[in-house]
Amino acid sequence: MTSVAGDRIEAAREAVRNRAWETAYRLFTEADAEELEPDDLLLRASAAAWTGHMDEKAPNLERAYAALVEAGRPAQAAAVAAELSHDYANQLQPVVSNSWLARAKRLLADEPEAPEHGYLALEEALRAQKENDLDGAIAFGRRAEEIGRRFGDRGLEVRGLQRTGAALIAKGDVAAGRSLLDEAAAAAVGGELDPYSTVVVYCNTIGACRDVADFDRAGEWTDLAHEFCTSSSMSAFPGMCRVNYAEVMKFKGRLSEASEEAVRAGEELRGWLPRVAAAAFYELGEIRLRLGDLAEAERAFREADEFGRHPEPGLSLLRLAKGNAKAAWASIRRAIADDGLTAPVRVRLLPAAIEIALAAGERDAAAPLVEELAEAAERFETSAVKAQAAYAKGELALADGDPGAAFGALREARRLWDATGATYDVARARELLGLAARADGDEESAVWELRAAAARFERLGALRDADRVAAHLARDGARQVTKTFLFTDIVRSTELLETIEDRHWANVLRRHDDTLRAIFSDHGGEVVDHTGDGFFVAFEDAAEAAHAAIAVQRAVDQEFVFDVRIGLHMDGALARGENYHGRGVHAAARVGAAAEGREILATVETVDGLDVPVSEPRPLALKGIKAPVETVAIDWR
Repeated sequence: MTSVAGDRIEAAREAVRNRAWETAYRLFTEADAEELEPDDLLLRASAAAWTGHMDEKAPNLERAYAALVEAGRPAQAAAVAAELSHDYANQLQPVVSNSWLARAKRLLADEPEAPEHGYLALEEALRAQKENDLDGAIAFGRRAEEIGRRFGDRGLEVRGLQRTGAALIAKGDVAAGRSLLDEAAAAAVGGELDPYSTVVVYCNTIGACRDVADFDRAGEWTDLAHEFCTSSSMSAFPGMCRVNYAEVMKFKGRLSEASEEAVRAGEELRGWLPRVAAAAFYELGEIRLRLGDLAEAERAFREADEFGRHPEPGLSLLRLAKGNAKAAWASIRRAIADDGLTAPVRVRLLPAAIEIALAAGERDAAAPLVEELAEAAERFETSAVKAQAAYAKGELALADGDPGAAFGALREARRLWDATGATYDVARARELLGLAARADGDEESAVWELRAAAARFERLGALRDADRVAAHLARDGARQVTKTFLFTDIVRSTELLETIEDRHWANVLRRHDDTLRAIFSDHGGEVVDHTGDGFFVAFEDAAEAAHAAIAVQRAVDQEFVFDVRIGLHMDGALARGENYHGRGVHAAARVGAAAEGREILATVETVDGLDVPVSEPRPLALKGIKAPVETVAIDWR
């Protein structure tokens, strides 16, 4: 070994010890590859992985494997083979993956038991669970845990514990499984594990929370994982983390933000981790389905399918949205008939199966599914599943002509979804509450709930849902009006919440709301809807709307630490009582969503002739509107 290469390799080793992965990767790359020892090749593979150079991980592991075999270190070579088997499985190369697993087993067959046997057991536990051999997965997980404990390998012990917990949850024993996962997660948070094991535990904990629809905890663990990777200079993991974050944001109703994260995750992962990319594309399909973009939803589901993710229940819900209830029922019926489904996967399918069955007139098929979902809610003990079960009970009661029972169940669903911030699902519950009230002869309550649902769908950008509710309201004496609609939104409020205590954030939001309401009142604005961090306001006069928007940006600039984006659009709409619906409202909401932080974006016709300084026009493509819309930015400074 030359002295220069030796110095670089020693410096690279020191960088690994300090978790300076970028430096380690650069120094290992600069060193002569021929002079790297097997252990250095393993470190170089880790540095490549944590810095996002995933295409270089496998070649380094394969070279390390060959060097370890040649050096007479079969146990360590077997551990590398098991890791390669795992990576190639994630890359959807089963033949290559199986060959590496076979090598690992062969090398360890005559070796005395060591930690490497435990790492092989981890991979076998994962494979057994994928094949729905849950008892086998539990046995392998316990074997890994026991070997880790006996040899003092805390990372192996905890990962074995977590494998067992995941298999127990998949088997339906949620309480026992969650207990083991919590124990494993505590070890990660407590700093007891090596970096790789810490990331694995975080990732699996997030997955387990997602499996049982515990989205509050999933969001918390996603934040912790991201913080750990950032502090440890691990740039690759956030790509996987985005898939989880996208699902949490979808549940919270932050559909635009969820869409952005899912797109980024899919593009980042499609090349080196297609199995996880498939999950990103599936999430994107569900998000676009909620946004009413059926063509793009279908495209995302197709991409998920190509990468190995069966696109249910999204694909069946897409068919229902297209008006083909019969085909939707046929496909979802086949999905739930699969005997190999784990308990969490089946629970994810049941709400869609119930909705589709009732839409297809299959009431008798829906009834036992409602009962099954209620039983699952008792086992899972998460608010989201309890809300889904209550909603399904309300759907069935409404179909059975019992609006009183439906109203009670749907009110419980709304309460549970409200408590967890599931904005989109709250709107769904309120829509059915309105229909239940109408069926019960209470038209005043029906209109109240339906207006609230329509306003919420419009703010979220769920255009098809908003149009459907508007059709429900058509009997309510709607009148055509022309208004200037204003939408505001705090930019990246979720990220801000991470840095501010809940009680302080609540005080900041209260001051924000009071300030904006006072400005809108001064300019004759009518607050139509307010959801958390944004307003939907209607103005008779476009000039007053523009000056209100300017006043809002100036007030926020002087008093608050965050940025606000504002959209303005003048158009016709249907007025029903104190609410507004229609394409004009949709367009205004989309203009608001397209604005940047600290920007007032307005359509050209809205500010035409007004005495306000504006930028040069730029075309803007709005979802749900065929032709691009000309917009300008108002200079409020």
